[in-house]
Amino acid sequence: MQPRLPTPSATTIKGAAILCCAAFLLACSTPALQPLMPTPVLFSELAVSPLGHIPESERWKPRRVYYATTRARDDDLQRINYGNTEANSLSLGLSLIAFGGPDLSWSELADLSRQSERATEVPLSVSGLIEAGRLDLADQASTRANRNDSIGWLIADLNASIAAARDRDLLIYVHGARVNFYNANVFAAQMDHFMGRDMTSMAFAWPTRQNLAAYGSGGDVRRAYRAADALVTLIELLAEKSEARRIHIVAWSAGGRVVTSALQTLHSRHATLDESIRSTLRLGTVYLAAADVPHSDFMNRLPAMNEVVQRLIVTLSSADGALRSARLFMGGGPRIGERNLELTPEEFALVKAADRLEVVDVSYGASQRGFDITGHRYWYDHPWASTDMILAVRSDLPPDERGLEQGSVEFLWGLPADYPERLSRNLRREGVRIRRE
Repeated sequence: MQPRLPTPSATTIKGAAILCCAAFLLACSTPALQPLMPTPVLFSELAVSPLGHIPESERWKPRRVYYATTRARDDDLQRINYGNTEANSLSLGLSLIAFGGPDLSWSELADLSRQSERATEVPLSVSGLIEAGRLDLADQASTRANRNDSIGWLIADLNASIAAARDRDLLIYVHGARVNFYNANVFAAQMDHFMGRDMTSMAFAWPTRQNLAAYGSGGDVRRAYRAADALVTLIELLAEKSEARRIHIVAWSAGGRVVTSALQTLHSRHATLDESIRSTLRLGTVYLAAADVPHSDFMNRLPAMNEVVQRLIVTLSSADGALRSARLFMGGGPRIGERNLELTPEEFALVKAADRLEVVDVSYGASQRGFDITGHRYWYDHPWASTDMILAVRSDLPPDERGLEQGSVEFLWGLPADYPERLSRNLRREGVRIRRE
């Protein structure tokens, strides 16, 4: 006879839940002030700087980032900032992100941006913000279209940036939970930085809060899904009025809920376009990094997402503690950022039919290479994982030409043990192009 375990008290259960929630949210969070992300192996392996090609006339350390936010603006006449309150409008503007302090030279920044080990950190700061205008999300689409003149200056400035860029594509970054408006902008800026400052970037900041319970209790999950409608509005505006050749999206963690929901809505709104839906919306690569999206929700949305994007990439890790804690504490089943998901025959058929889907398993081949790529920020922290994110957005290279190795099925790819050498060999081949002209 098996001994009976004592029944845990309500206090014990509550305490365990709080600890689980705290572990998840702390793993999702980022430091209050951001240093420049670790150098992707793309640059340390090839011994080049992402800034080496930039003409002297453009060597200015700060970087402009456009923003769109559903955070309400603080009531402060001395400075612009957006807090944690939800707004019924979409504010658009631009921020200026500084790289390093005033004593850091351009040549020093370029050198630090190719080093795998830095002797000093490069802090990122907001040097200035300009709010250009707002769209009232309560208005009907036809009414909003007539009010777009309020942000005409921003669209004109955005289009001027796109026209002057070496790459006429636009990158939108959608952040995860428990971060603030500053975080959204500096993350967008440093991805833009390591993409050679060749594109135009934008941060989409939704009003997640910076406390332990807001996301774990489901409150900020609901905010994420409400923000999805604002992202739809933004994409439709950019598709109509911007001159971007393509619009790419990188979403981290809970940002995946915002993006996948928005893509499904875009499909339903524009389904009558049939084959022209991709050329109308101009969505390029959508990169879902360590996405906290329930597996069942993703599968339901996958056919619609496959219809509206040029390429959909999902990353997996075997040791993402934040996603594991989210599943255990918040429910909703396994997340798409978790490894070893069980697919039913019907789901496997759905995935195979999604001809634009790539699944990148960063834990693939861990035993052969002697280490795993772990944590919730691996796509940003680990030089191998960040390199593939950059190449997937920055170039049109397929997975094998990005140095990845195909797994047991055609849509599954991994980072092999010889990834840096393979990457270097592939990118040095004649005719390989990373930059779009």
